[in-house]
Amino acid sequence: MAEARVWVLPGMGADSRIYRHFSFPWQATYLEWIMPKENESIASYADRMLDPHPIGENDLLFGFSLGGIIAQEWASRNKVQRVVILNSVHYQTPLRPLYGRLAKTGMLKWAPKESVRKFIFFMARLNSRPQAELDHVLEMMEQFPCAYYRWVLQAVLNWERPAPLCPVDSIRGDHDVVFPFENERADHDWVLPNATHLSFQTHTAQIAKLLKEGVDPLLS
Repeated sequence: MAEARVWVLPGMGADSRIYRHFSFPWQATYLEWIMPKENESIASYADRMLDPHPIGENDLLFGFSLGGIIAQEWASRNKVQRVVILNSVHYQTPLRPLYGRLAKTGMLKWAPKESVRKFIFFMARLNSRPQAELDHVLEMMEQFPCAYYRWVLQAVLNWERPAPLCPVDSIRGDHDVVFPFENERADHDWVLPNATHLSFQTHTAQIAKLLKEGVDPLLS
């Protein structure tokens, strides 16, 4: 049996630099975002992003925030051992009513560019700490145009949530107000105390321990 590898997806607007202080217990390959096409679905985007890589059935997908959604979407059509999501939304977690109403309004299609960008950056700042790490993330997010963020919001709100072909484990912070979802339907749902959306930078030791002691023993 080939040794398991982990393919790592960043959060919205970020890149592999967000994991600069993090060490995975498996051989890690860090993936980077591509620009979406106009009106492209998450399914199409996930396939364009991940299909070119030699991801095997014995491998894992690890996705932070938006990366967790893309990982689950791709795993609904491709076999991997497990998907591990960090501060993301489990495919079986119900969409909150407010988000559902926002999706139906179509507001994101006509909202001014700057309002979309300001909303994204406001959500990134909301209860995220420490400030130095947040500034680093915001600096990375400047690399993408407004069209990228408009697409992300529309795509996530309209995500069809197909079931992955493998187990999905969730790690989440109990003070995450960006994605304040309870992923209790995940195969394993670990909660990090006193952790915000940027827990991968503030709780590196705890996350690494969960991966080594919680996820690694589950692998074949």
